[in-house]
Amino acid sequence: MKLSALLLLCASMCVAQAAAPHQSAAPSPQQNSSAATQYEDLPIPGPALQAAIARDMERARQASCPVVLTSASLAPYLQLLKAGGEVEGNGLDLEFHNASGKEIRSMELSATILVKKSIYDLGYLPPVHLDLTAYGTRNVDSAVDELRRLTLPTRIHPALVDSVRLEQVSFEDGSIWSPKTGQYCGLTPDPMRSIVR
Repeated sequence: MKLSALLLLCASMCVAQAAAPHQSAAPSPQQNSSAATQYEDLPIPGPALQAAIARDMERARQASCPVVLTSASLAPYLQLLKAGGEVEGNGLDLEFHNASGKEIRSMELSATILVKKSIYDLGYLPPVHLDLTAYGTRNVDSAVDELRRLTLPTRIHPALVDSVRLEQVSFEDGSIWSPKTGQYCGLTPDPMRSIVR
């Protein structure tokens, strides 16, 4: 009885395998072309969407920081060149959000700026590392963008902001925040800047 049941089971499995269409392990060229067209139809995100995604990823990475740096750029953006070629009023525009929920007295930052020998040079000198101080904000709303213009030293010709790092935050209540070991609160260099260099 057991032997007949076993034979009946094996026979039914053989019939089921023979009735099923044979599928090869490798996809056919038709299957490959349909898969390729499936992904070709997906839209490629534009530069604005890519920038928004990068900003959101940067904010998520800085979630444990009391101040979230959102952008840093050189100022003034456009200016006329004087006959002597000297530019006056170099600065760094820093945008941030107060994520601490407390009033901030001041922020200590370190910045790396790419500079040129003169405004007409194409190449860069070795980067300049600066320690900067920005006054804080009484606004405790983390959704509000704050802007500070930090003055850069004279007699340098800044070309690009490479990175800005938050080193210390002094609060109005007297407490002081510093990053923990391995914690990075700041703006990292943009990978596209290596092409510019």
